[in-house]
Amino acid sequence: MVSGTFVNKKESGRYNYQHIYFVSKKRKAVFRKQKTIDACRAAFYEAAGQFGFTIRELGFGEDFAHVHMIVDIPSKFSVQQTLQIFKSHSASRIFEKVPNFLKLYPNREFWSGWRYNGSIGPMTEAVVKKYIQKQDIIQKRISDFN
Repeated sequence: MVSGTFVNKKESGRYNYQHIYFVSKKRKAVFRKQKTIDACRAAFYEAAGQFGFTIRELGFGEDFAHVHMIVDIPSKFSVQQTLQIFKSHSASRIFEKVPNFLKLYPNREFWSGWRYNGSIGPMTEAVVKKYIQKQDIIQKRISDFN
């Protein structure tokens, strides 16, 4: 049986939810400041709106160096194209909003070449959401990191 949260996609007859995981170049802890998190989050949602993706969940890792998200990918895009869109769009916006990162990444390569993606069906979405929420540094108390 299909979960109630996926019923709206029944019209298109297609479920293409992917768990995507990006890592910063050299696993540097770039998401320590809220300004960087906000710039990255805004860039992801901007790209999603522009290209027709739906972000169901977005979280930043507790090591301050990675991002997880669940994304519905329209049929006109491959997973590789989706990864490229999100990585390039967010990197451009982050360098625009936080210009000091150009010192850290003079070649404008914010994301590492490593990434993960895995298909998510209606039965596993809750498990992945729980994992992402657990990883999200925004939801953690500052004292947890001291």
